[in-house]
Amino acid sequence: MQKALKRFIVNTIPLALFLLLGHIGTAQDLNEKIPINPDVTVGQFDNGLTYYIRPNKKPENKVELRLVVNAGSILEDDKQQGLAHFLEHMNFNGTKNFEKNEVVSYLQSIGVEFGADLNANTSFDQTIYILPIPTDKEGNLDKGFQILEDWAHNALLTEEDIDAERAVVLEESRNSKSANMRMLRQYLPELMSGSRYAERLPIGKDEILKKFRYDHLRRFYADWYRPDLMAVVVVGDIDKETAMNYLKKHFATLKMPANPKERFSVPVEPRTEPGAMVVTDKEATNYQLQLIFPSTKSPKEVEVKDYRATLVRGLMLQVLNRRLRDLSRSSEPPFAYAAIGVSGFARGYESLAGYTGFGAGELEKALMALTAEMKRAVEYGFTETEIDLAKKNMLSSIENSYKERNNTESSAMVGELIRNYLEDEPIPGIEKEYAYYKKFVPEITAEELLKELNYLVSNKNTFTLVTGPEAGKDKLPTSEELIAMTQKGFAQKVEAPKEEKVLTEILAEKPRAGKVVSEERVDGLDAQTFTLSNGVKVTVKPTEFKSDEIILTGVKKGGSNNYGAEDINDIRYATSAVASMGYGRFSPTQLEKVLSGKSISAGADIGEISNSVSGSSTVDDLEYMLQLLYLKLTSPRIDKELFEAYTKKQKMQLQFLSANPQVSFIDTVFTTMYGNNPLAPSPIPKPSHFEKLDMNRAVEIYKKELSSADGYHFYIVGNVDIDKFKPLMETYLGGLPQLKKEPNYKDNGVRPIPGDHKLVYYKGTEAKSFILDITQGEAPFSEDFVLHVQALSEILNIRVIEELREKLGGIYGGGYRADVSKEPYENYSIGLQLPCGPENVDKLLTAADEVVKEIIADGPKAEDLQKVKSQWHEQHRERLEKNSYWSNKLEQILFWNWSKDHVLKYDEWIDKLTVKDIQTTAKTVFNKGDKFTAVLYPDSEKK
Repeated sequence: MQKALKRFIVNTIPLALFLLLGHIGTAQDLNEKIPINPDVTVGQFDNGLTYYIRPNKKPENKVELRLVVNAGSILEDDKQQGLAHFLEHMNFNGTKNFEKNEVVSYLQSIGVEFGADLNANTSFDQTIYILPIPTDKEGNLDKGFQILEDWAHNALLTEEDIDAERAVVLEESRNSKSANMRMLRQYLPELMSGSRYAERLPIGKDEILKKFRYDHLRRFYADWYRPDLMAVVVVGDIDKETAMNYLKKHFATLKMPANPKERFSVPVEPRTEPGAMVVTDKEATNYQLQLIFPSTKSPKEVEVKDYRATLVRGLMLQVLNRRLRDLSRSSEPPFAYAAIGVSGFARGYESLAGYTGFGAGELEKALMALTAEMKRAVEYGFTETEIDLAKKNMLSSIENSYKERNNTESSAMVGELIRNYLEDEPIPGIEKEYAYYKKFVPEITAEELLKELNYLVSNKNTFTLVTGPEAGKDKLPTSEELIAMTQKGFAQKVEAPKEEKVLTEILAEKPRAGKVVSEERVDGLDAQTFTLSNGVKVTVKPTEFKSDEIILTGVKKGGSNNYGAEDINDIRYATSAVASMGYGRFSPTQLEKVLSGKSISAGADIGEISNSVSGSSTVDDLEYMLQLLYLKLTSPRIDKELFEAYTKKQKMQLQFLSANPQVSFIDTVFTTMYGNNPLAPSPIPKPSHFEKLDMNRAVEIYKKELSSADGYHFYIVGNVDIDKFKPLMETYLGGLPQLKKEPNYKDNGVRPIPGDHKLVYYKGTEAKSFILDITQGEAPFSEDFVLHVQALSEILNIRVIEELREKLGGIYGGGYRADVSKEPYENYSIGLQLPCGPENVDKLLTAADEVVKEIIADGPKAEDLQKVKSQWHEQHRERLEKNSYWSNKLEQILFWNWSKDHVLKYDEWIDKLTVKDIQTTAKTVFNKGDKFTAVLYPDSEKK
């Protein structure tokens, strides 16, 4: 089922967490049981293991396998804290049929990338192993099922391997240590009211991870990794009979233990009185408010009426969240953002919760606004206008899913099957769900929404949580004062919501259309380029990869390099500043309402040497998307009050950002690496950037860079009918105003400082370091050089895993990233990022240098190069059926003059790569480039 209620992560702001996307079915009888999708085979072996089979041809020659274990950290005893997660690690470190690291090595060799494709995760109640298998070669699938079986019951768990993995898991634990985690550990026991969930964070406790006895881990494996607590999910290009044969071979004979432990559930008792807590941290970067109602047991979705109730809840939440968004984008916003949703930490329990982000000294303002909207809804209900807008969005969303039912990728299908096993989420299938939506959504009433809200807020024993920077602690209330403030909020007087007239037309009038003046076929790319009378070029590539998707991109030369230091912030934030004020006749909130029910997006961006636009739509909404794009390009709106609210909100959100050690470190790295050049890239926004932001200049720059037709080349890819598209293209793209000034970009001379440099930076309370080791230089550009540098980067990442993670145990994650550019000047960079412990910095830098020296001296291992080729072949095979891929490639080829042969003959190009190529490239990159090494140390390391 598509709604996928996510777990309640209280230290983040899940603004999209609660938009429930329902599903569909034909329901005449509300008491009828929700059926199971006939395309899904669900069964159970005699040993209790459950299986799911869903044949699906998207993409071809690939099967998604999942091993789902109904066991997580909640089942650990006091001596096992962190071992459910540790066990997940150990399954990649030696099994009966795969020696240590052989699983990862084998999967890399067939095109599966470790971390990106191959992965696993452990939470409170479950552990899930993720294994996509390319099936284009004989034997891959059988090995894939064998790996899954080995994870289920054949982990070796040798003492040597356990001890070796301790360091890696401790590094992962170290990475998690942050202001948010420290605050979470303080308030979780109070929030969960003494529940076991407060004591079983999956990462566990370092003191246990360092010294636990081997038998504690083996006991967890023996107790909880057993057939009756497992499901195997098989989705992909495989028939039911073949899947069943593999399932029987590998899982039907698994044995249950003689005296299995009871798989217990942990209760969460509802609060019996209001509570509150204020938690601060020296490194916290923003203020957050959470207002959480007491937990109740989640309702089961068994019958059609239960499904309908879920739709009622989703509709109600959507209306409430629109009200909060409107407030956050008003001329006097009481908070930076806000959301209301239903979720929970514990499986089987849920609660209504509201979230906001607020500025220093503005807690009461935010809390009053949040509680006012809740109370307004309880007292006055919901208006027909806002309900109608929400219904349009819900119906549009499900219709899109229905139209794409035959083009949905397997990776998008596995989630609901997993949730069906773990949480009994219904899986009626998109056809049924579409019918449910079409029948039920239109008939849902305002009274039903109000009834659902009243149920969720009936218990007023709320828990109010405030987290934020320690620097502003003296402006925050005590817990008792916060409880009183919450009660004051719910006692305040509120007015009824006002009905609002919503315009229906995006454009007040259509632009004067241009004409197609020439047409040209694009050889080999199944595309056609039209030149319009205003000089705009439009390349159209019809595809059938998706039934109901059309993607638009556009590019023209220009960008921020054409401007001096006095304009740097006005151009840097021009598009976001304009978006905060709206376009044409519409403020941002008004425009959102006009677009209700339309599946479209459109936007623009100003880069360093080019300006770009992007958009997407369904087939039916293509004209609306073009209208929206035309509106945004040509009609930026000036609204002084909204602009001032925007700058105030940005400064408020960024005020404490530098308290985060890594953020402060990266900002210092860029400032130093570019010699304090004001035109240098600035990845970290600062409050000072908004102090002197000039509204009129930002809008002027926006118009100059984006509004005219001059120099634009647009690309339309998807299920587009060219004959129907032509008049739309002529109207909305051909109607863009022409100034007859050909845009261009310039090289503004910004360069990293020459020579080799080392920066040491101290900040932070935790024993955490971060390494940035960047090599950069100038070199003649060629597409082969791009390919060789990227291959070198990927080979180095394989070696980082082997040497720095598995052998040294010095890191959990990290690796290399490379970039090669032709414009505005020919250059490259290849950088290593490593989060680690301060005691390991020198050891890791030395090890990384040794790996580089080895490749320079002897070239990479042939098997490592072959792994990279296999991964690239597999990725390319899938990308060939993605509209976004072709949109990107058309721009590269037709605008930036890249070779189309490297797309059409990609596999041949990749196969030509040799060990010698990579060795030569390593010599060029590392021997001729300048090196900038920066290390973040905690304050405690200062000598």
